[in-house]
Amino acid sequence: LPSGNYEVPLAIQDRTFTNDGQLFFDNAGINPTIHPYWVPEFFGNTIMVNGKVWPYMNVDNGWYRLRLLDGSNARFYTLNFVEPITKTIIPFYQIGSDGGYLKAPTPLTSLTIAPGERADILIDFSNLAPGTNILLRNTAKAPFPAGTAANPRTVGQIMQFRVTNTAGF
Repeated sequence: LPSGNYEVPLAIQDRTFTNDGQLFFDNAGINPTIHPYWVPEFFGNTIMVNGKVWPYMNVDNGWYRLRLLDGSNARFYTLNFVEPITKTIIPFYQIGSDGGYLKAPTPLTSLTIAPGERADILIDFSNLAPGTNILLRNTAKAPFPAGTAANPRTVGQIMQFRVTNTAGF
């Protein structure tokens, strides 16, 4: 399995910011007569990965092991990898979950994860030309499964992978 620089943890969270860039979390519940601080669901309008807003990661031509965590309060993510110009979906393999390794790698083109859930995946960037950008995209509705569609300009974008010309794992 890919390791070292080719094994990357990705903690995905939705957050909201104030106009001056501070994190915002509503401190008044939806029904203050029941409990003034109870906020049953929070859906932010900005995606963070490992503490950075809509980051990018340079990736070598090769395989990567991505250890995904849905660190959001209430948002589910339906994830897929897409080349945004041609709209080509990049397949990947799930090899693990909260319960440990799967019996065999499972080929996927999308994966839904819930708050607090983890997934261990493998993705191959070796067949992509240097300079190709791949978007990790979210298409899950919020609240899941029958809420509002993910806005492709905000919570529909998780992060970008930029393929380099360096040979990888």
